[in-house]
Amino acid sequence: MNFAWRIYQRLARAFPHEFKLAYGQEVMQLGEDVVQDIARRDGAAGLIRLIADIAIRVPLEYLSEMRRDMRYAARALIKSPGFALVGIVSMGLGIGLTTNVYSTRWALLTRELPAAANAKNLVIPEKPVSYYYTERYRDQKDLFAGVAALQNGIPFNLGLQGNMDAKPERVFGQLVSADYFSVLGVEPQRGRLLSADLDKPGDAPVVVISDRFWRNRLNSSPNAVGQTLRLNGQTATIVGITPKNFDGALAMNPSELFVPITVPASLAPELANDVLHQHSARDFVALMCLAPGVTIDSAEAGLDVITRRLDKDEGDLSAPSQADNAKRAVLLPAGTRAPIPRNLRHVVVAFFVVLMGLTMTIACMNLANMLLARGANRSKEFAIRLSVGAGRFRLVRQMVSEGILLSLLGGVAGFALAYGLYVLNSQLPQSAGAPAAPDVALDWRAAVFTFALALVCGVSFSLAPALQATRSDVAPALKTGAALELPGHRRFGLRNLAVLAQVTGSLMLLLITGFLVIGLTKANNVETRFDPKTMVLVSIDPVRDGYTPEKAQALFEKLPERLKASGSVRSAALAVQPPFSADDEDEDIQLTAEDARESSRVQKSVVRETVGAGYFAALDEPMLAGREFDEPDQRIQADASKGFALPAILNERAARGIFGNGNAIGKRVRADSQSYEVIGVVRDLKDGSGVTQPIVYAPLTKRDFARPPAGGITVIVRSDAGANALISVRSAIASIDPNLYLFDVQRLSEYLERTRYITRSALRTYGGIGVFGLVLSAIGFAGVTAYAVARRRKEIGIRMALGARKGQVLRLVLREGAALITVGTFLGFLGAVAMAKVLSALTSQFADAFKIGTTDPRLLIGAPLLLAALALLACYVPARRATRIDPLKALRQE
Repeated sequence: MNFAWRIYQRLARAFPHEFKLAYGQEVMQLGEDVVQDIARRDGAAGLIRLIADIAIRVPLEYLSEMRRDMRYAARALIKSPGFALVGIVSMGLGIGLTTNVYSTRWALLTRELPAAANAKNLVIPEKPVSYYYTERYRDQKDLFAGVAALQNGIPFNLGLQGNMDAKPERVFGQLVSADYFSVLGVEPQRGRLLSADLDKPGDAPVVVISDRFWRNRLNSSPNAVGQTLRLNGQTATIVGITPKNFDGALAMNPSELFVPITVPASLAPELANDVLHQHSARDFVALMCLAPGVTIDSAEAGLDVITRRLDKDEGDLSAPSQADNAKRAVLLPAGTRAPIPRNLRHVVVAFFVVLMGLTMTIACMNLANMLLARGANRSKEFAIRLSVGAGRFRLVRQMVSEGILLSLLGGVAGFALAYGLYVLNSQLPQSAGAPAAPDVALDWRAAVFTFALALVCGVSFSLAPALQATRSDVAPALKTGAALELPGHRRFGLRNLAVLAQVTGSLMLLLITGFLVIGLTKANNVETRFDPKTMVLVSIDPVRDGYTPEKAQALFEKLPERLKASGSVRSAALAVQPPFSADDEDEDIQLTAEDARESSRVQKSVVRETVGAGYFAALDEPMLAGREFDEPDQRIQADASKGFALPAILNERAARGIFGNGNAIGKRVRADSQSYEVIGVVRDLKDGSGVTQPIVYAPLTKRDFARPPAGGITVIVRSDAGANALISVRSAIASIDPNLYLFDVQRLSEYLERTRYITRSALRTYGGIGVFGLVLSAIGFAGVTAYAVARRRKEIGIRMALGARKGQVLRLVLREGAALITVGTFLGFLGAVAMAKVLSALTSQFADAFKIGTTDPRLLIGAPLLLAALALLACYVPARRATRIDPLKALRQE
């Protein structure tokens, strides 16, 4: 019983202060009698019930007190609408931007694949492999529970049942092996998924559709399973529907169709030339599920040994020599939409943590400064309440409640801002033939993140101001203004350090975003030698429209001449991608000069672009040396195994990187097993994102015509028809075959504008973050200056009574703000330069943008001056108010 009584006493003392003032003595007196009575009557069970009852009552009483605190805080904020509005807006901006980053970038990189039970154990090799290698990997049961093969981003020309005669739509999906879904651990929503027992070569083609496809294209029809689709001119039967939100593995661009690799090549041209049995055709991604107890490191080590043995057995010319100790197999975690190399994962995570942390720190420092100023103005109120018996903890709790309420209301505003940004992002224009964008809609995770962020910020950054405001002595505080604060008093106090951190962070944000905005704007400016409105771009993919490879070759060979013969066409050419493309379809390869001595041989990483005859003539780009591709180059049957060298054109950067200042014409270079002979050099051309890279241009060949890439072949036409150029090109192609599906039909000016639009959207985001820092910095300075004026009101009155002029008082108040601005500007400038160097090391695009932006004097000088001017202006408003203090009224405040 004594033990139970001690517990009862501790719990009774844990009740809130207000409850103890009203009922505390009664609870203690009554408790002693009740404990003895219950012990005699009900024994230990009764005591346990009593202790449990009072233990439940303690948090309930605190919740009741918190409810009253929140009501009081709401009334206090209503009485100070300006304070409340500024606090809600500043926290809303910070939380909104942070939630937007979390729900879009962070979630895509870190959230596990929906509906995939094995997401934690999924890995893929860094480089694609042949299907033969995938089968050998599948045999390693001690390393992998399952291995599937897939090709991602495969386009299909789609016709729906009952509407087969309509123009086909272009949708994207994956070619997968039959064990794909079992490796992922995905169960069907309707029907069945692919199975090695049911889906075999020679069977009628089948397809599994995504939930997105089912809802958007089939209107959630309950009879979807069993319907027939026309894919690339061939029929395939729907056998199943994937779970909701499942968009496939590696789904940065969601897949809507999942087609087994057992279908004929007429339905999936990627399977032509018996690619499944070509040991050297590295066209597949091997999706692996680790066996129980196997770590990614041990799997990588085992896979490296297996790959070395396979390379040796196959005599792979593109593989490194057996004496090369470099890893042959590097595994990447594949349980998220975007696989990130393990050595870069912590860098990416740190980048987003710093970005979100810096944004929220600025917003929260602003909230802390505002609460400090508000606490200073309420010092007399707190002194009165302390003098009549209120506990300090009670007052702290009340101020913290105000901070929490402000932060929660800011969280609501922030969530609304994040939703608005999501809606704006979903309205971005998208090419008709491009893959669907991933769904990054705000969900319950984002709502929980927003609530938790608001709660943590509200508690963390209002506690210190609350403790600061309630620690003053009662007697001096009752005489408002009695305590004089000399100029040097608490120069490095909490409020000044908070403002200093805010200025530093604000200038860092302003400079970093300014570097990006100016650098990307200048770099993004693509200049052409002609009016881009006169160039028309059209993409076609005849193989997916049912053409045989031979018929597709014949079409592409005669198409440029037919276009030129139409009368209004000045020049025409073919390419795998539009000019100045910034897409990721280009292939990075390692080029090495063949005829250089071993000691002087240079290996250069370059981008490989595939273009047709007359490509540079259509762009009005003269050759700096040599010639460009002609019609015979497009009829080449390349065979790397016989040492055949393809003609190639280098841009200036690639030519200098490999041959220095020497003549590159006639020289040979090699990439893996393919040899190239340099026939021309052209000037460096920027891509649509403003980046200039070393490029090797290879010619379109019969193989490309017979098996077009995922984006089809782009037809490039220069026309004199003006506004009717698109109509004339459509008519010319329709005269050849009216059933050809044309997609991505646009002028070059429209294509460049769309590319710039995406970049400009990013620039607006960067600029918005910079402006956000400026606004919060100004609010913070206004708050801290108002705080200083409130604390030094009597001092200012005495100075003015002794003859101080208004200008002297103004300088007195502004001096502290100017000192904080100077120190914060210096620290912010150093921090921005350091951050720019770190970001430059992460990606070449950042490096190019920062290289341009960090040399712009307008930003280097203008940004600190702009921040200083805005901060001084924010300080000036309360400082000006200080000059209007009536000395007599200030001296009478006792």
